[in-house]
Amino acid sequence: MDSKHVQRKPRRRSSVYAIPQTVYLGLELEYNERTKEIEFAICVHDGSYAIGYELSSVDIDIEAAKIDSSIIEKKMDLILSYIRRRSAEQNYKINAVGLGVRIMKNHNGEKQGRFKGLLADAPILASKIWLELDAIPFVFRTNGKSLDERASSAVRKTIVWMSPQIPGSIPRISVGFRHEVEVDLKGIIKLVDISYYQKTVIPSTWETLMKITEDLKSRKIKASFFNATPQGGGVALMRHALIRLCSLLKLDVHWFVVKPKPEIFDITKRKFHNVLQGVAPPETRLTQNDKDLFITWSNDNAEKFWSDDEGPLKTSDVIIIDDPQVCGIIPYIKKLNPTCKIIYRSHIEICADLIRDNPNGPQAETWDFLWGFISQCDLFISHPIKNFIPDSVPKEKVVLLPASTDPLDGLNKDLSSSDMHFYRSIYNRFSLDQCGIEINFHRPYIIQVARFDPSKGIPLLIESFSLLRKKLQDAGWTSDEMPSLIICGAGSVDDPDGTPIYEQTNTILQQPEYSDISDDVSTVRLPPCDQIYNAMLRCSHVALQLSTREGFEVKVTEALAKGIPVVAFEAGGIPLQIKHGVNGFLAEIGNVEKVAEYLFTLFTDKKLYEKMSLAAKSTLNEQYFTVFQTLNWLYLINQFSARRRLEMGDEKEREILTKEIIGNERWVKDIWAKQYNINEGEPLDNIIVHAVSNS
Repeated sequence: MDSKHVQRKPRRRSSVYAIPQTVYLGLELEYNERTKEIEFAICVHDGSYAIGYELSSVDIDIEAAKIDSSIIEKKMDLILSYIRRRSAEQNYKINAVGLGVRIMKNHNGEKQGRFKGLLADAPILASKIWLELDAIPFVFRTNGKSLDERASSAVRKTIVWMSPQIPGSIPRISVGFRHEVEVDLKGIIKLVDISYYQKTVIPSTWETLMKITEDLKSRKIKASFFNATPQGGGVALMRHALIRLCSLLKLDVHWFVVKPKPEIFDITKRKFHNVLQGVAPPETRLTQNDKDLFITWSNDNAEKFWSDDEGPLKTSDVIIIDDPQVCGIIPYIKKLNPTCKIIYRSHIEICADLIRDNPNGPQAETWDFLWGFISQCDLFISHPIKNFIPDSVPKEKVVLLPASTDPLDGLNKDLSSSDMHFYRSIYNRFSLDQCGIEINFHRPYIIQVARFDPSKGIPLLIESFSLLRKKLQDAGWTSDEMPSLIICGAGSVDDPDGTPIYEQTNTILQQPEYSDISDDVSTVRLPPCDQIYNAMLRCSHVALQLSTREGFEVKVTEALAKGIPVVAFEAGGIPLQIKHGVNGFLAEIGNVEKVAEYLFTLFTDKKLYEKMSLAAKSTLNEQYFTVFQTLNWLYLINQFSARRRLEMGDEKEREILTKEIIGNERWVKDIWAKQYNINEGEPLDNIIVHAVSNS
């Protein structure tokens, strides 16, 4: 295939979307005991230079506030209202806010403890900045004689951690010492207070989480996760959310990534991932040279970054290996820390039938090589699909766990209408740059959010859309009523398939049979700005997920959480997420005629659409979101750390161990629910959907 970038040449039109000026704020507060006011200073910065300063104040009864914390929250609301009003007047979109922290003393030399808690921890103000202003809140200690000087210091520190070359609120990813992923810059970014997470689950779930958390903290248990990349793809998203919540719980849980090497990622993606999923060309085989390179690279990472006496390989009670990219370090763990319990988490669809049916085929060859490492683990976690588990994995070592998404991150939190307008405009900027298409958002659109990958069924997606358009045309729909199609997704450092599949997609759209729809199909590789995906999904009419091979697609969960019906193929774990005819439709893999039929129904039957949209929200279960997922992980860490320490002679650990069998292809949630005598996760009746807006 020609590697030259393919840009389609549509009929261009002038844009009607005006994009606000993106700015960054510094915000410093202090209590003036003489005037009984909270004084605050705002410094507005455009990324290059400070463009404005403002000083103001709100009065407060500090003694009453010590008794009633809601008084402080109301005062913070006044400050946010001031910022929101001034932002609208200047047509600003605030990307981030640097909160300055300077603990002041009163005239008696006593520290003002109430405001130390307010600013140093920033539970109220920072959370509201994220959830209501859609700006990333940073908390910095600042120096300076005056409020405005310290506000300027806060915003300058904030800008250092942003990615100004990409529109949208995108902080830099921080990978620090030992290649540890410093989620939220080790607490400098404070998206939400823990109370917001508590509102996303039923009380019994939260109580169980707290019990296990106390067990782990009192016993000083350390756990470490290892995977290939800190950004791009569902695994990284889940790890960010899990580590964020574990940090709020003050647990000793860490996340490490390998040093990237393109030639290795070419092997792990095309000869591990694609082969195991059955989407690689049949001639793709794993060579001895590939194996040697992978083993050398794995050993180099383990030795250089993690093998010292204070490193995670020697000091962790439990280590979790995410997917095959990093399974090569397992023998190194066994060598340095023989008692450490190792859990392998398989996130991809492994075609056990292909391994079974062709013992000498590429799937069996790749799996046999990887199983040499993975077989040394104490537990194998799979998505809850039987065909994802190769026959060689002992049943007694297998538990089941679905993927999850975070209800409070940028992918899922509520967005205001102005924020959604902003992110749609940003999307069109990328679309015009990459494929020359501008989406008319006054018309409905269909969306598939997924990586540009051989398994995502993109040619079938385009064919299905073409069939739908013909059906609508036959039904008398005019060109101004016709829906558009958006195909978008992010890249990842460990995925070399993105660019060639993206170019292949644009080449397909240039074929003569698609000439009547190509002007209405936008194909975009988006940057890692969660709110763009959120807005594009939230404003769509229907979401598609036409993967031919799939693990457990969190984009389906995210669409349903927004009330968007989903049409998908019956691939992998997707049938567990969609209730056919209730919150979406399922079609046999490859049946594009049926997909077009379901889409036609959702565009022409308004009553059914509204019913499905409501069902999409109300049938969601808490088990597909961060708190429940974290509870699953902490339960396993608690149990396997107890096994380890009991084997080392600590009889007290016997009190922690469950009598339940952890294995036999049981769901993790069923194991801990039985041990703690509670019912499994119940439907949340829109708790997830409305937790933020009702807070």
